[in-house]
Amino acid sequence: MTTGMTVFEGPVRSDWIDYNGHMNDACYVVVFSQGIDEFMLKIGLTEAFREENQVSIYTLQSMVHYLQEVSEGEPLRIEAQLLESDNKKLRLFFTLYQAETGDQLAAMETLLLHMDMSSHRAAPFLDATRERVEQLQHQHNEVPQPELAGRSIMLKRR
Repeated sequence: MTTGMTVFEGPVRSDWIDYNGHMNDACYVVVFSQGIDEFMLKIGLTEAFREENQVSIYTLQSMVHYLQEVSEGEPLRIEAQLLESDNKKLRLFFTLYQAETGDQLAAMETLLLHMDMSSHRAAPFLDATRERVEQLQHQHNEVPQPELAGRSIMLKRR
């Protein structure tokens, strides 16, 4: 099931391909980071807003799941789901799809923190941002959580 919140569309670039002939693991994070930037725009954290209000978003933690090899030129689409939020944090889940087939290629769960850039400290969302986050959270609460959300790394299942 998709969220309908597309945050990236584009082909795999040639400079993202590694010595194994598929997309380099670090480049998945580059693409997901572009998805974070687009998500920020969707909640009103535009460059002008960030500069005027001296706020931004920092990444605290991310977990990437590499599900399939991705080739040069392959069309990609990323959808975002807001899993949880509070007054200054966002827990997001991004799913990378092959844009034509809809196959899941990768996923990334990430924890983001709203920052006051003048003090370089965590700060509550400003009212306009908080309202957008709350509205989006309400919408995304209706979407089932992805199966990979909240998974940790381990060798054996207990």
